[in-house]
Amino acid sequence: MGYVKGSIDLSSTQDGILLEQVLRSRHATHDQLWQFLQLKTRENRRRIFNWRMLRLVQHGLITRLNAKYEKRGWVYAISDAGAAYLAGKGDGAALVAAKAFKQLDDPVVLHSLDLNDVHLTLMRSGELIRWKSELEILCLNELTGFGYAKDYDAVITIHSDGAESTFALEYERHPKAANRYWQVRQGLEKERQVRCFLYLTPSYELLSYVAGFFDRCVKAVYFGVLEDFRQHGLDAKVLDSRRTRSFPLRAVLKGNGS
Repeated sequence: MGYVKGSIDLSSTQDGILLEQVLRSRHATHDQLWQFLQLKTRENRRRIFNWRMLRLVQHGLITRLNAKYEKRGWVYAISDAGAAYLAGKGDGAALVAAKAFKQLDDPVVLHSLDLNDVHLTLMRSGELIRWKSELEILCLNELTGFGYAKDYDAVITIHSDGAESTFALEYERHPKAANRYWQVRQGLEKERQVRCFLYLTPSYELLSYVAGFFDRCVKAVYFGVLEDFRQHGLDAKVLDSRRTRSFPLRAVLKGNGS
């Protein structure tokens, strides 16, 4: 079957997976998307991947940002056309995609890139069952009656030591105002779908600041440092809200399994 000159055939599995990943990541580097595609489809031809990304950009389905971040190379976001295409395919997350591709300031982009590293770490471990992205959570919260108490950065289900565990992830790259954390705490204490919560931060100093707002929280809330998680995944050490005891994340999840 022929195609109109200048059109694009999106029938391939890889095209669809790339578009969905860019949407759910909000922002992603060229190399991160290459890693996602390898892990999801076992694609090992970098030249074909580069060609695929270029055509998706040239046809306006993905936007390539003008700036490069921390020597990470090109960064991409979903476009209006790309979101419309995915929405037409029944992708609920695409219905709230405006909140992804209209926030292109540096802190938001870098937040997304760090979260991608967390996601990739779990995928490489072979223990990740499901990564429910912020946009998927936002879609549930805004459009259905069975959402979560908060728009978490992700809700993650892993299989470890013969059992499944689900936890909500929040990544704090910069401190928020105190009243904002009290609001978050109130939301977590009302949560019914998730029993365990993990905060990751870039530094121990920020970890200590955030953890202080969750002292004596009725929910199981733990705190870890991003670089430790990058290196050790589920074996990374996490602290309780009092910062007096540390545990491997794997053990915490086992004790709070759902």
